[in-house]
Amino acid sequence: MADAASPAPEQTPLNLLRPFLLLAYSTYYLPFVLLTLFKNGNYKPLLSFSDFKDVWFAHFWEWFGPRSREFAAPSVMPLLRNSARGVCLDIGPGSGEWLYLYARASNPSITKIYGVEPNPGFHAPLRTNASKAGLSQIYEVLGCGAEELRTKGGIQPGTIDTIVTVQCLCSIPTPERVIKELYPLLKPGGKWLVYEHVRTKFQGDFVGGWQRLVNIIWPHFFNGCDLCRPTEEWLLQAGPWDSVDLHAGKGEGKYDTVPHVIGTLTKAAA
Repeated sequence: MADAASPAPEQTPLNLLRPFLLLAYSTYYLPFVLLTLFKNGNYKPLLSFSDFKDVWFAHFWEWFGPRSREFAAPSVMPLLRNSARGVCLDIGPGSGEWLYLYARASNPSITKIYGVEPNPGFHAPLRTNASKAGLSQIYEVLGCGAEELRTKGGIQPGTIDTIVTVQCLCSIPTPERVIKELYPLLKPGGKWLVYEHVRTKFQGDFVGGWQRLVNIIWPHFFNGCDLCRPTEEWLLQAGPWDSVDLHAGKGEGKYDTVPHVIGTLTKAAA
């Protein structure tokens, strides 16, 4: 796995303030969510902070997701386009902003996609985006968590050709356990495609403490997203891999509070 790259020339300490711009976007959308709930007479989410955060994030991400996609596209497009094959697990797809990359025209080897999305607020737009991508016949939404795939999703070990995790392992509960449970589902030679937020490599610099400080409030605004998870380490420890090609986000360095790991892991042959 490649180490984090040195800061690119355009990197400045001002990058440390970027999380507050994203937090401001989420906060700005809050009144629209409340207005929608009252307009529809849907007061139930207001009785549970956890349920309310799910609704808040679903509405917010339906607006912000496509904008986030534009920012991440240069990294995610080469990763997903023509890389997924066979039976795929699309973990935490949200509203399906990346489904156009699975379109049959450019990915004819895909035979089935399971969209594992526990937040019911995303299911309608997810199915709509699957249809727009021409995937309605092969895309099936599983309304359960990744940790429930065997018990509720009916997914058996050794049946999956491709696992895709794009900005979802940062918010899944007990991610280390989930990663270990997902690994057996891959066939020998199966691929795991990754684009995830991770803990900064620069723990000895200011950004290490800054990231932990921002992370105190960040999960409440982004549906449980945790900025400080060593996700790439957990992936490497999940089981034997034939090959690992993981690297840091392009241009990311010691001033990035929301760094990424990108790449592919190929499961060892039996």
